[in-house]
Amino acid sequence: MRVVVLGFIGVLLAAGCSSSVSQGYPPEQAKETLVTALEAWKSGDTKSLSERNPPIRFSDDDQIAGAQMIEYQLELRTILPFQNVKVELVLRDNQGQTLRKTAVYQVGLKPGRTVLRSDH
Repeated sequence: MRVVVLGFIGVLLAAGCSSSVSQGYPPEQAKETLVTALEAWKSGDTKSLSERNPPIRFSDDDQIAGAQMIEYQLELRTILPFQNVKVELVLRDNQGQTLRKTAVYQVGLKPGRTVLRSDH
């Protein structure tokens, strides 16, 4: 009986922890925020992110350095806020060379929407 009670308590604690991580942070909003930022980079229009409602703060050193996004591929289907998300990037640098990189981003939703590169 004691093992069953301890097991039940463990399940409740695990369930509470997982729901508190995602509570108030719908995964679809995190994924939508990341895709919106990457699509803006791909279209060469990252400045429009700050004009959105809600605005998105996007920071990527390659984008700041002038690299153009050619394509990207997400490795995860479900994205939780503040979770490392790997994205395969195909970029064109200022010299016209095509580069393939694996980038890691973190998405925040509160207090504001952010997409920050975190692998540097």
